[in-house]
Amino acid sequence: MVYKKVYSNSWQLIKKNSSLVVFGLFASVLGFMQEIKILTNLNKVDTDFITTNIIQWTSILSKFATENLSLQAFFYYMLFFLMAAIMLVIIISSQGALIHSVKNNKKPNFKASLQLGVEKFWPLLGMHILNSLVSVFFIVVVIEPIIYFLSVSYVGELLYFLISVVTFFLLVPLAIMLSFVTRYGAAYIVLKDQKLIDAFISAWTLFKINWLVTIENALLLIVFSIVYGLLLSGAVAVALVPLLLLSLLLSFINPIAFFIIFAIGMIAAIVVLIIGISLYSAYYNIVWANFFLELITPGKSHPKIHHLAKKHLPKLAR
Repeated sequence: MVYKKVYSNSWQLIKKNSSLVVFGLFASVLGFMQEIKILTNLNKVDTDFITTNIIQWTSILSKFATENLSLQAFFYYMLFFLMAAIMLVIIISSQGALIHSVKNNKKPNFKASLQLGVEKFWPLLGMHILNSLVSVFFIVVVIEPIIYFLSVSYVGELLYFLISVVTFFLLVPLAIMLSFVTRYGAAYIVLKDQKLIDAFISAWTLFKINWLVTIENALLLIVFSIVYGLLLSGAVAVALVPLLLLSLLLSFINPIAFFIIFAIGMIAAIVVLIIGISLYSAYYNIVWANFFLELITPGKSHPKIHHLAKKHLPKLAR
């Protein structure tokens, strides 16, 4: 019943105001399923948008400090900084606007949600940066030295296996926990008007109490994402394939018609893809925000995995 309420309300909210899809378009840059990215890119630092930008900006700043740049190069770098800063504000504010849209479960006001997202830009950005810095710290200081040690040392197979197990089962859960804490922390900032540090502490406490249901919701969203991805791929194919076949038939008659129809098909496929990604991004962020509200509501009912754990492993579901 919890999931039925959360997922249904999230969809109804988007139906009430389709303009939320605009926020979803920009928020999609932050990506989905950070937990999967962590598992598949264990030894990589730049696994998300914020961390990648921090690394790029640091690299550019180091060039400013160490190289004698020409006026033209300086202008291009400053233009890059300006455009990146504008995009960063829009992206982070869009995420804040989507989270704010669940407040009071009424038809969201586009302007009010955007304004709130902009007002919460700095603490939201700080939450993402805090997550990135901690993740990068553990990757650079712990994971990379372990990988380097294993690559240059002639350790036995048993020791190699034990180090690999420790790396995977201790550090990966930590990185995944940080992604959940960041998600809840953003909700505390927007919906509960908390400061950055207070939001981080509150988010950690909330996750610590509700880690089982958080993982269950994440797994459910992964399944939902796979199904949605297949449906979206089918929609793109429906938009592209008929026009592609038509363009191939016309290529024997008129080469110009081939390029025109082919271009129309590609544009149609890209439009369907962008709309599909934007819609899912809006839904994804709103689902987590509604799930957060369910967790902090007194007298909440827990999903299946919590009941099973409480019955068979009570210490895990306190």
